[in-house]
Order: sequence, then structure tokens, then C-alpha cells
Amino acid sequence: MSTMTEKMSEAGSGAVATKEHEDGMGNPKKGERFRCRQCGMEVQVTADCHCSDPMGVHFRCCGAEMQKVA
Repeated sequence: MSTMTEKMSEAGSGAVATKEHEDGMGNPKKGERFRCRQCGMEVQVTADCHCSDPMGVHFRCCGAEMQKVA
């Protein structure tokens, strides 16, 4: 399995977020981008999130919460 595939499978593993980010990131909106501080990988949201629990949204890479790009 490739490293990228392994990281993608870990992203949905249900691992508990760190205390710093346990509240999630709110509801991501179309066009927002999130970046991994360690490897620089970015994701861009292509559709608004309409989840009823916005605090449950987490994007993780390299074992840490991804940061919103301003």
C-alpha cells in the first residue's frame, strides 16, 4: 500500500483529535482550503458541509489537524 493510501485510510480511522482541536472546525464551505503543516498537502472543499454537528468535522494529515488556509 502506498504512503498516501495509508494516510488516507488513517484519516477516517476515528482516532480521537487532540485537545487543541477537539471542537472541530465548524462547517467547511465550498472553496475553503486546508493545509497540513508537516507535509504541505492541501485539500479544497468542493461543496458546503451541511452536517447537523459542525463540531464533528475534522481534516487530519500526518497525525495532526489540518489548518485552514487564509
